[in-house]
Amino acid sequence: MKRPLCLIAGGFVLGETAVLLALTSWLYLPALIAAGMIFYGCRRGRTPLWVFLPLIFFYLGAARADAENEKWRERDKTLDEISSCYTEVQGRISSIEEDEGETQLVLKHNRLRIFRSGRWKEVPYEASGLMVSLKKESGPSWKRLAIGQTVAVRGEIQLFSQARNPGEFNFKNYYKSRGLDFRLSAEEIEVTDPSRSLLLECLRGLKMRSKEILYRDASKEDAGIFAAAVLGDKMGISDEIKELYQKNGIAHLLAISGLHMSLIGLSFYKLVRKAGTGFWEAGLFSTVLLILYGLLTGASPSVIRAGIMMCAGFYAACLGRTYDLLSAASLALFLLGLHSPNLIMQGGVQLSFGAVFAIGGVGPLLSSWLGKEGVLARGFSACFAVQMIILPVTAFHFYQMPPYGLVLNLLVIPLMGGVLCSGLGVIAFGTLSPVCGTAAAGTGHYILSLYEILLKAAGKMPGNNLILGRPGIMVLAVYAVFLTGSMIFIGLLKKKAEKWLIPYWGKLLFLMGIYLLSILIFLPRPVKGLEAWFLDVGQGDGILLRTEGVCILVDGGSSSKKSLGEYTLAPCLKSLGISVIDYAFVSHGDLDHLSGVKYLLENNEDIRIGNLFLPYHGRKDESIQSLEVLARKRGTSVRYITGGDYMRMGALSISCLYPGKEETPADINGESQVLKMDYVNCHMLFTGDMGETEEQSLLGKKEGNYLGEVNVLKIAHHGSKYSSSEPFLDSVSPDWAVISYGQGNSYGHPHKEVLNRLRRRKVTVFQTGESGAVRLVTDGTRIGFSTFVDGNRKAGYNKR
Repeated sequence: MKRPLCLIAGGFVLGETAVLLALTSWLYLPALIAAGMIFYGCRRGRTPLWVFLPLIFFYLGAARADAENEKWRERDKTLDEISSCYTEVQGRISSIEEDEGETQLVLKHNRLRIFRSGRWKEVPYEASGLMVSLKKESGPSWKRLAIGQTVAVRGEIQLFSQARNPGEFNFKNYYKSRGLDFRLSAEEIEVTDPSRSLLLECLRGLKMRSKEILYRDASKEDAGIFAAAVLGDKMGISDEIKELYQKNGIAHLLAISGLHMSLIGLSFYKLVRKAGTGFWEAGLFSTVLLILYGLLTGASPSVIRAGIMMCAGFYAACLGRTYDLLSAASLALFLLGLHSPNLIMQGGVQLSFGAVFAIGGVGPLLSSWLGKEGVLARGFSACFAVQMIILPVTAFHFYQMPPYGLVLNLLVIPLMGGVLCSGLGVIAFGTLSPVCGTAAAGTGHYILSLYEILLKAAGKMPGNNLILGRPGIMVLAVYAVFLTGSMIFIGLLKKKAEKWLIPYWGKLLFLMGIYLLSILIFLPRPVKGLEAWFLDVGQGDGILLRTEGVCILVDGGSSSKKSLGEYTLAPCLKSLGISVIDYAFVSHGDLDHLSGVKYLLENNEDIRIGNLFLPYHGRKDESIQSLEVLARKRGTSVRYITGGDYMRMGALSISCLYPGKEETPADINGESQVLKMDYVNCHMLFTGDMGETEEQSLLGKKEGNYLGEVNVLKIAHHGSKYSSSEPFLDSVSPDWAVISYGQGNSYGHPHKEVLNRLRRRKVTVFQTGESGAVRLVTDGTRIGFSTFVDGNRKAGYNKR
């Protein structure tokens, strides 16, 4: 029976999802879907067993996820206790990946010891898995390592980082889904048991040899894509190609997917059948091949999903039964969720299964309604269905979408088989002769060149990449209702086909209208009131203000996060639906206040800065001058501001209080712009890196300061004891203060003296180094704060 399996798997996975999201407002969404399953079953006249079975599995899935989460909570407690200790891990190597200059091992079945008080102490904890980083230049020992060996590794534990700002990638959750607890930077490694896995080592050797042939016989750029599509190795793909494919919505072609597995599996199955074998023999041989190929390529969730579905198809053929796509996908989802509930929350897994359920569920309805049995109609129906189903997943995890991705996928997917066959041909024929291998690369080269031409042409079209931001629960609910209603309406049109004759082009226009309306649902809405984000940029400053369709950035740099712009600032802006920064202020020329702004001007084409305001007294600094040059190249208006300058944007106004043109700052920190932001009864003061001398000068300016009305203070210089002096705090007298600094910084920020001064004045202090990004929201009268790391939990005391 087809649908009961889908309902059972759905109930089990929804139960796991509910627990994984139990601390958020998403909890009721899986429960509502489970209730919908029961209602659907009742309406279809199912027996009570099939009606309530999904609900039973809903609770079984919840129990499974809760048990798994409890294990991780216990592991996290232990890791927090031993993270600063010199550690020895003894475990078995399950995989080896080699990159330039570094080898990464994954160890399973691990035992831990820590060195404390002059002796080794056993830790009562078995790590499910860990990643070991080993520098190749540390010695030749890494060459003797093999899968299956037991090794003892000593070094320092490095915990995977979690997201500390909106939009940041959560490495902790990602590696948790892969069953990895932490990373160990190896200082010593010793093989304690040289026994190796012959099968896995043969597969690894085959992969390495195949990779060598690809890079020998094909161009470097083509070889990187061949290696990704055939071997699951993405290390050779350039950042430019990754960005090009991702921005145009075809990045799935760079990963092993169902397309690759089905092409290889079905081709081998048909070949074996034509050789005269029976269904069982052909199915068995094909299943073994798929398992080996999955192990060769790294056994990613999408590969496992495709492998399970293909094996189900072979088994159905052996039994003489009909293969049902949705049932096979449900079985794969059930098994993956049973193995690791955290996998369900990964964007790649959701995209993979979303595409399959779209093709098997929505695709046939559209294809039947269009009334065309040709390849083009079926292809368009499948692409449209996939695009509609994965749109919310794409927006939620990647915050943007290419509107032309529907057409591009329709053009490029049919040709991907040629790329895959070309890559396999390079490996097969390259084994015989380099000349043959190069010849085999020709077909794939021309297809990839065509891809590049199409993608670059699409990139020049208007609106080629829409930044949507991460949708909230209400937006997702509205989209679900809209999509369901659209499909029901199409079903009614299909039934009335004889009465209402709609031409084929009319049906296509109707579907495109649904597509455009879907995009409109996800477009970002203006902020009500004022929202301020004090970002956790490490050792630096970054404040983002949004109100009434206006976005303002005050500083944006870090001295501790080298790729702040790429991995923190740009993702944060995209997750909030920001494609244009109307006004950007740089307080002074230090790297920890401008590095992210420089990245946006120099390397990011998706986010534009309209106006850049630079410090008047820093106009001769090399770093400030370089920003000006970059800004003018991007068409950004540049202005140097000084004390007394003022601007108003609706209900929000910003004034520069210090330093004036007549001031003579002693150093670069003294050049810091001091900005005062006013929004009705909310008043914030941004102080850059000003010191005590500058504070005294500011206090001496009696006219136009209005320091006494400030209720939110951004503490100067990351909490340095040479700022935030007693007289300054007495004069400002804030209710709340935010300190931006990096965890474990070498400067000792924030200093105890500053914290004590604030504590004596009963100022509520938020620290980005502890809480991650700090969010302020206000309607102009009441002010509320929340912090990012603890799940946006609001504290009751910080509203008025």
